[in-house]
Amino acid sequence: MRSFTEAALKLLFGKHNQVIVENRVGGVHIVGDNGAFQLGAQFLKIWRKDSQIVYIISSKKGELLCKMGMTEDPSLLFPSPTPFAIFTVALLTLCHEQDGGQAKCACPFPVIVPPSASDPQTHSLTRLPPFPQYQLEGGCVPTEPYGLVFQDMGFTVREYSFWDSKQLCMDANVLLNVAEQAPHDCIFVIGNICDCNLTQSQWAMLMANLKVSPTSAQLPSLMPSIISSINLILFPFSFLLQNKRIFLFFDISNQGLSTGDLEKDTGFLQYFVSQGFEFFCSQSLSKNFGIYDEGVGILVVVALNNELLLCVLSQLMKLTQALWLNPPTTGARIITSILCNPALQEEWKQSLKGLVENIMLIKEKVKEKLRLLGTPGSWDHITDQNGSHSYLGLNIQQVEYLIKKKHIYLPKNSRINFTCINAHNIDYITQSINEAVLSTKGLD
Repeated sequence: MRSFTEAALKLLFGKHNQVIVENRVGGVHIVGDNGAFQLGAQFLKIWRKDSQIVYIISSKKGELLCKMGMTEDPSLLFPSPTPFAIFTVALLTLCHEQDGGQAKCACPFPVIVPPSASDPQTHSLTRLPPFPQYQLEGGCVPTEPYGLVFQDMGFTVREYSFWDSKQLCMDANVLLNVAEQAPHDCIFVIGNICDCNLTQSQWAMLMANLKVSPTSAQLPSLMPSIISSINLILFPFSFLLQNKRIFLFFDISNQGLSTGDLEKDTGFLQYFVSQGFEFFCSQSLSKNFGIYDEGVGILVVVALNNELLLCVLSQLMKLTQALWLNPPTTGARIITSILCNPALQEEWKQSLKGLVENIMLIKEKVKEKLRLLGTPGSWDHITDQNGSHSYLGLNIQQVEYLIKKKHIYLPKNSRINFTCINAHNIDYITQSINEAVLSTKGLD
């Protein structure tokens, strides 16, 4: 849907942004929240054969999780989404009509029944190799789902978090330090960078570490070779002349849900656009439009000019034929109808602001209740964080206490969804946190 892609790009960059005016940004409609990474990873695997290392830098943290021994069961980190059981059972019933309309299996998942149960050779599933264990170089399981996508494509994945568990804050210097230490020809996948609030000087340092734009005199000599190899994916999509030649891949999964301001949540992209970067961006519109089961989004491509953009989009469209051919359009049509109607768009924006204000109100209430209970430590970090998901700042022992003693189940890194806290459970949760902190005091 061209109208959906155009509306999504204007939402991301702004209607009058230079990349839109110059017609050097485009997008491909994808399936699911990770569809953009599946498509982008395949493209990069063919185009950047020298780029074997992917650095994932986001607000999530994997170090704490791997220390708890959770690498033995990746499903604990990434539970499978609940399937539409009625739909699956209906299909199984349809396939077994010859058996009286009753499916052989009560499980809501499709099961392949071997032709002969007595012949062990027909049990093909029993002869499958063990399921691969997804781990980082240090033995940790990737905490970002798209880390698995890049690993499946053969990339080496290294994860870093903006969250500093000691200082209880988002540390923008993490991104700068990784950029300085990264090898040549690597890929940076950056998520939730808007939570870090980088200063002007930090942005300048980051730009200096990442790239230098080509001069106007170099462009004409490069263009003929690019156009002549239009049928090849191995063409220079990015003119990164600095030695490292880092390629950027952003993750925008909750625009408007971080600060309540659509432009502010994606304002950091303007730094990279103004510096002449070419990059990919995964733009997911499922959360901010409240259609989680649709998995609507696009893979955004920012190029130097329209000619290069068309080259990239043509190759990406070829890859989509093998991945999903035509994505579902129900969610895309809903989003397009809202974004293309000024009245509906304004109502949607006000709804986002109201939601963010409610989330911040919940955080304020949690912090105040912990203060009134006399809970040791400062809890300002709860309200200092943006978005619906924030770190409580608890250590491993405190998290284990909440799980085992209070039956409050949360990740080992204590990053929770504050929209799950309401007037009915806030007292129990804050009292339990207070008990967990007091009972584990001095055990660090």
